Amino acid sequence: MGVFAGMACILLAVIGRRSNSMLLGGLGFSGIMCTVIIYGVILPSVINNIDLSKHFEPQAKSAMTSLVRHAEYFKLQHGHYPESLEELRANLKDGELVFFYDMSGPLRPDQEPREFYYEVVGDGDSYLLFGVGGDAEPFTSDDIYPLIDPVKDKNIGWVSQK
Repeated sequence: MGVFAGMACILLAVIGRRSNSMLLGGLGFSGIMCTVIIYGVILPSVINNIDLSKHFEPQAKSAMTSLVRHAEYFKLQHGHYPESLEELRANLKDGELVFFYDMSGPLRPDQEPREFYYEVVGDGDSYLLFGVGGDAEPFTSDDIYPLIDPVKDKNIGWVSQK
């Protein structure tokens, strides 16, 4: 709105040719410059410093829980856990929607989305699956994990740490 109001003030100043036209033109120019500074400089730097990853943790946990189910189904079909999330992705049926991307850590608009951390451990009888959290580093205190009940789900291969 500041740009339009500023352009209107400048236009009225040029057309009007009154004694206060310079003041009106200056006011219009100032309005345009304030808009450019606010939306072009200040707002992007504020937005880039906001960490929205905490707001996406519930969705990340839900996506990981779904991946755990798919990894367990993969083992039932093939006798072993998938070596990578890519192998798990290749096993999906056409049209099946499973979310593999970790939204628990910060992502800038210029970054490629990252997948959840997945690794087969031990003798291949268990696997790690987690989100890297706010620091975007695996194996730190802010990592997030799928929603697994240790009592009900004690027979699955998912483990929280090596």
